[in-house]
Amino acid sequence: MIILETARLLFRRHEESDLEAYCEMMADPEFRRQSGGKPLSREEAEESLRLIIDGQKNWLVQKPMGLLATILKSESRYIGRCGLYANRDENNVVIPGEGTLAYYITRPYWGRGLATEAGQAFIQYGFKELGLTRIVAGANAANAASNRVLQKLGFLWVRSGEGGGNTWHDYELSNM
Repeated sequence: MIILETARLLFRRHEESDLEAYCEMMADPEFRRQSGGKPLSREEAEESLRLIIDGQKNWLVQKPMGLLATILKSESRYIGRCGLYANRDENNVVIPGEGTLAYYITRPYWGRGLATEAGQAFIQYGFKELGLTRIVAGANAANAASNRVLQKLGFLWVRSGEGGGNTWHDYELSNM
C-alpha cells in the first residue's frame, strides 16, 4: 500500500522483500558514519528490520507518522527509509502538533536530490494532512549534504551539540 508518492519516489510500509537492500544499506560504513553510527552486522540489520515490520503489524490503528520504505520508482528498488515521527521533549514525552523529519538514502543514490524530494513531500504531508505546527530535524555536523538538504527545505538552525562521539545540528520549520 502506497502511503505517499512523489515524481520519483514511493513511500510504503516495510516488507520482507526489503531485507537484502536494507541489510546492504545498514552494513555500509560510509552510510552509517554519515548518520552517526557504526555498520550493523547482517544479524543486527535483519533483527532491526524484523522489529520495524513487527511493529507495523502490531498496530491496531495505523500510525500517521513513522519512517517508511522509500522506493525509487524507475528501478522499483528500496533505497532507504524516510518520514516523520513524533517529536519528543527531553523527558521523552511526545510534543503534540510536532514531528521529526528523517531521511536515510543509501549511498549509491546520494547527490540526486532524492532526500530533498522526500523532505518536501513529508513537510507538505505533515503540515497539510497531519496539521503539525512544527517539524524538527537533526543532522550529523560532519554530514554537509544532509545539512544542505535541511537548509534547502527551509529549516532554520536552532542549536548544535555533542553526544555519543558525534557533533550534531538541530533545525526547525514552523507552519506559518
